[in-house]
Formats: sequence, structure tokens, C-alpha cells
Amino acid sequence: MVAVECVTVGSNTLFKAATLRGLSFYVFVFYTYVFATLVLLPLSLIFGRSRRLPSAKSPVFFKIFLLALLG
Repeated sequence: MVAVECVTVGSNTLFKAATLRGLSFYVFVFYTYVFATLVLLPLSLIFGRSRRLPSAKSPVFFKIFLLALLG
């Protein structure tokens, strides 16, 4: 929880500094998504699953449907 708050404060500080220097909101969001992609894509390839997911069967879909229906 503390790490999430630190990241939030850091991103808000970066946004404030970038907009004061004239950077557009849309450009900042684009750069943020590009940076996140460049960081998370290699991490997902390095720490990816070593085993396959179990096959999806109809009882699983029925349980998901019931949970979604009940809210």
C-alpha cells in the first residue's frame, strides 16, 4: 500500500512538472503508456508462466456466470 502511494505521488509530481513546462496531457499519457509497456513486456517474458493454464470447462463458465449475475 505504501508503494502504491509513493508511485501515485511520484506520477502526480511528474505530471505537474511536465504540464508546467508546456507538455500536453495527451502526450504525457502516451509517454506513460509507452514507458509502462517497455517495462512490463520484458518482465512478463522473463517471469512468465512455466506451465499451461488448465482447460476451461463449462462448469467453470457457469460458476463465473452465477457470480456475475449475483454481483
